[in-house]
Amino acid sequence: MVTSINHLGNYRDLLQRFKDSAYAFKFFGEQSSSHGEIILRHDIDFDTHMALKMAQIETDLGIKSTYFFLIRSSLYNIFSAKDYDQVLAIKALGHKIGIHFDPTIYPDFHSGLAQEIELFKHFFQEEVNTISLHRPNDFFQTYDAPIHGVEHTYQSKYFKKMKYFSDSRGSFRYGHPFESTEFKEGKSIQLLIHPIWWMTKGIDNLEKLRVYYEKRREDLKTDFFNNCIPFREIYETVQ
Repeated sequence: MVTSINHLGNYRDLLQRFKDSAYAFKFFGEQSSSHGEIILRHDIDFDTHMALKMAQIETDLGIKSTYFFLIRSSLYNIFSAKDYDQVLAIKALGHKIGIHFDPTIYPDFHSGLAQEIELFKHFFQEEVNTISLHRPNDFFQTYDAPIHGVEHTYQSKYFKKMKYFSDSRGSFRYGHPFESTEFKEGKSIQLLIHPIWWMTKGIDNLEKLRVYYEKRREDLKTDFFNNCIPFREIYETVQ
């Protein structure tokens, strides 16, 4: 059954329900029990600013989570001044930051990850102990070994031996966590949350995408305006 997150309240309420149920929020590698623990993870596919807004809510609630960022993305650039500062701000709040890795863009995904780790460590002064895979295919969802010696979020210890929930596509497609037997029995959980579905206004996931797309389009116009003097002559006529 597909459960729309639009009927489930806001993000702060979601987290508070886990806290009220005595769940302890853990980083990857910290889990020590099959009950009472939750690993909260965020794959950042679109926007570092929404990630920072989400991180601030978590910090307000005394919750820690892990944010995974794409190094090779056409939608944001963690090495640009704005995005770089926002990633560092998330780290400064006490959360973990890491790599959202797309193994399919490399002929050898082990060496590809090695390159990304080198960049990430250099710019963010952060050790990479766990990665999240970007849109993993069937092969990588069942690939149970570390990649270049680094654990990933789809290994069985995180993906099968504990209950996994995700809001991919804007809904909990395989049931809401609070309706699950595992939650009712207090079993440990890995929860994947994408900021776009919670930090964007809209009555459903498609409306949220429309709203976000319009914002990004306006942001692009502003960037063009600020960086290209001739563009200012046509700014008002560009849709």
